[in-house]
Amino acid sequence: MATTIEADVASAYCVFKGVPTQSPAAARDTTLDIIFNCLANAYDSDGMEYPKGVAIAYASASGEIPFVDFSATVTAYASASGTLILGNIYEGTATAYASFSADLLLEDIRQNWVKWSNIGSLDFTIWKDNVAGERPLDWKGWVYCVKKLGNKVITYGENGVSLLIPSGVHFGLNTIYRIGLKSKQAITGDDSIHFFIDNKDQLFSMSENLELLGYSEYLSDMTSPVMSYDVENSLVYICDGTYGFVYSPKDKSFGAGPVNVTGLSSQGGTLYVVSPATIVTPPFSVWTDMRDMGTRKTKTVFELEFGTDLEGPLQAAIEYRMDKKESFTRTPWYEVSDGGSVFITAVGKEFKYGVRALAYEYFEMDYIIARGIVHAH
Repeated sequence: MATTIEADVASAYCVFKGVPTQSPAAARDTTLDIIFNCLANAYDSDGMEYPKGVAIAYASASGEIPFVDFSATVTAYASASGTLILGNIYEGTATAYASFSADLLLEDIRQNWVKWSNIGSLDFTIWKDNVAGERPLDWKGWVYCVKKLGNKVITYGENGVSLLIPSGVHFGLNTIYRIGLKSKQAITGDDSIHFFIDNKDQLFSMSENLELLGYSEYLSDMTSPVMSYDVENSLVYICDGTYGFVYSPKDKSFGAGPVNVTGLSSQGGTLYVVSPATIVTPPFSVWTDMRDMGTRKTKTVFELEFGTDLEGPLQAAIEYRMDKKESFTRTPWYEVSDGGSVFITAVGKEFKYGVRALAYEYFEMDYIIARGIVHAH
């Protein structure tokens, strides 16, 4: 004997506060299923074991939302079966089926909006006191990072950099840069200074004013750079797993560095460095910015002299070019003498001077002197 019960179809209107993360939904991962064994064994008066009963239930949802191709219908199914109840033999099944459909009212994801909560709370709901709030920015795209700077808040995103200046319980907007960041993590700093790389591969600093630092010729080879700030030593680390650089705001110097640093923090006088693997550090090297000796005429550089207290070996090279539209050409690396000089010949209109140390030790560079001649034409 079998009994089937089917419920009447019911409909309801539902409102959900939230946002979908994927439409259509991703395929179910069966490895994440949790299975409950509802079988409870029992024994009759003769000691015979029999299954007392099994209960099964499941639910599913599918469909599309208006305007974003998603609506939902939900079905639920339940069944129960048994073979013996207190000595009375009963064979059969009982099933129940119900379904409903609904219209969903959802709030769409807004890319260029920022929100602020009530003071001292993580609840961003806007109540009657209007302390919590939200507002759009005047550029398109995702907001990558919101960082405090002095008494202001800076928003860094896909297509711009904006100041949020508090005014009562609201924030005024002042967009200071309309070129976005190179990647989501191409921003670092503390409450007094920020550093970021724009999507034209230029390094900037932000404190009282926005300052262009440059170095796009080196940063252009990087993909999705991660920036970290060593507050104690005032050093900015820029890494992408393949290339790595270190910038010193104090000395205005830029050189090669570890390629895989992803985080830095100083606690109790100890510097902690985060990396997904063993930190790889290249030979220490530093390059000057472009130099043209104050004239656009052709020059020949034939000697470099370095003022330093380095005890270990030092090497030097020159990068040169005739036209600012061309890329720089680099000479081989040459050993610097114990007296601090090296003879390297390079002809061009613009030059960069590089130095590297193959053995690690602390040293200071007091000066670099380039000797050469300026041609008449």
